[in-house]
Amino acid sequence: LNYLLYFADFEEARKWVANDLVFDKNVDVNLFESTIRILGGLLSTYHLSGDSLFLEKAKDIGNRLMPAFKTPSKIPYSDVNIGRGTAHPPRWTSDSTVAEVTSIQLEFRELSRLTGDEKFQKAVDEVMKHVHTLSGKNDGLVPMFINTNSGQFTHLGVYTLGARADSYYEYLLKQWIQGGKKENELLEDYMRAIEGVKKHLLQKSQPKKLTFVGELAHGHFSAKMVRSTTEFKNNNKRKQK
Repeated sequence: LNYLLYFADFEEARKWVANDLVFDKNVDVNLFESTIRILGGLLSTYHLSGDSLFLEKAKDIGNRLMPAFKTPSKIPYSDVNIGRGTAHPPRWTSDSTVAEVTSIQLEFRELSRLTGDEKFQKAVDEVMKHVHTLSGKNDGLVPMFINTNSGQFTHLGVYTLGARADSYYEYLLKQWIQGGKKENELLEDYMRAIEGVKKHLLQKSQPKKLTFVGELAHGHFSAKMVRSTTEFKNNNKRKQK
């Protein structure tokens, strides 16, 4: 009975994807969120069902997200108009967040593998190779922001496992596994970052000696992780006063 109910739900969902899921719309979407949720969801459903409809839809949204990579540095913009084929950074900055631009690789690499079109993997691999070479890291730890024009890290000196940097570390290991454990730069960056975490972000509480993670801001350890851009900006303003 559960199987039949699942099958009925799947058929209903498939009908919606086939008839109503249309990406040719004049609307801005976030590159990162659209990649991990829409593109990733379609690819996962294709793998589970074997139904080519989902791969075709994945290829469609993948192509529509590609304008994000048309930047001077090849570091992608955060927002894409999937109907017009244009892309842009947020209104308030030309920066993208490091976590977002380094956490879209799995889906684009898999899309290349399934379609035979190398452009998807090439675009995201260039991002990782560029980040690999950048200065501004602290024992493998990366800042939270990167400029789409210069390709350089910005807001240097703040290192965290919190928002805007967190999944960079996670996806280093995932990409290495996805690529057959052959891309040694990814593993090297991951292992270096883990040592950086141990050195700079781990502390023990007193008096119970419980291990916890904090963040490093301009050489000072803080027993918390900044979770939002607003809080990050407010902290910087306090330091400048």
